[in-house]
Amino acid sequence: MKPLALILTVAAGGLLLSACSQIDSLTPVGGSAVTSVRNATNDVLVDQQVPILVAPVCAEVDSGFTCTGSTTDGREILTKADGTSPYQLTISIDGEVIFTGTATEVLEAAVLESS
Repeated sequence: MKPLALILTVAAGGLLLSACSQIDSLTPVGGSAVTSVRNATNDVLVDQQVPILVAPVCAEVDSGFTCTGSTTDGREILTKADGTSPYQLTISIDGEVIFTGTATEVLEAAVLESS
């Protein structure tokens, strides 16, 4: 590959990667309720360094949302959230609560960190 082509390829890749981080920070703002709950759950798990085998999958239930997944050592990840904004969350691993708070506060903190 010619040096100029290599430089242009690397530059284009850099631009694409920087655009992705900008888009990622907008995702929590522009999603549906279930998306907000899922993104907040994932942010908390990553922040607390939970070893995730199966990322939580969220579904609507009568009272709001439930997300289930598992850790690399087989423990159940469970998020329960109410159905109205700011979406009060309770995240637990095998019944032990690791987080209580709102999806809104988690997502706002993530946006501030990325800016």
